[in-house]
Amino acid sequence: MSEKKEIAIKKSTPPPNVILFGESGSGKSSIVNMLAQRPCAQTSSSVKGCTFIANSYPIEILGTTFNIYDTAGLDEGDQGNVPKKEAIVQLLRLLKSLDTGVSLLVFCMRGPRIKESAHRNWRLFHEVICRRKVPIVLAVTGIEQEYDMDEWWIRNKGAFQDYDMFPNGVACITAIRGKPLKDRNRQPLQDSEGRDIYSLDDEYRESMEKTGKAIKTQYRTEPWKVEPVEWFRDIVTVSYKTRCLRAPIEYKETRTVAGAAIQELAKALLISQEEAERMGKALSSDN
Repeated sequence: MSEKKEIAIKKSTPPPNVILFGESGSGKSSIVNMLAQRPCAQTSSSVKGCTFIANSYPIEILGTTFNIYDTAGLDEGDQGNVPKKEAIVQLLRLLKSLDTGVSLLVFCMRGPRIKESAHRNWRLFHEVICRRKVPIVLAVTGIEQEYDMDEWWIRNKGAFQDYDMFPNGVACITAIRGKPLKDRNRQPLQDSEGRDIYSLDDEYRESMEKTGKAIKTQYRTEPWKVEPVEWFRDIVTVSYKTRCLRAPIEYKETRTVAGAAIQELAKALLISQEEAERMGKALSSDN
């Protein structure tokens, strides 16, 4: 194949879709900015999350352009901008809407503590929705105080395995640059190109490289499209009324019951059957 034809094929191939998901404050938007090497996604240091809907950012990583999706924080509850169930529904709708499929999930969580909700969110999207058919990378932020950030995973790997969480790749990182450094006169320190120097610049550059490498090496080259989900199913009951010397009359009664996906949803999120059915109705209305 000629070089021109190879270039034409590359241009016609849509960028792989990478979905960042996790709780509010887990560093999703900061990771986007780190990978883009510029402030393109809005971040927030407050309790409330700032991402209402999924935003896509085309970012080149090690020679490949990816569509990186920053999504609303899960498990925000009353203190976040997006209620928990609405955030989950939004993310599910995003996955269903991607005509070019999904190539990678990046589960973002803030260390050093592992929350119970991490297992629920992981299981819902990696197992229930994507059926373990989409690779998943674990990005752990907020551990910049570790002497060696990778040591965090070595110490905590067993806890994830106990929850049956086996990421395809792991990036223990900092998504912040730290505080600006100043000289004796309290003036900002700058590098040879006149850029301000921050306390975590070395760790930040290392984190950018680790995250980019994890995405580039783990993404699925043949994207996976979300398969139809049976949220509800109809059961038809047929009965007959006999009549003397005449053909019986047929009666049909149709009732809608929860499908297998509702049971999985309730189990994954530890919510009631009624709550799972409400979420299922919101999602099935998009079909």
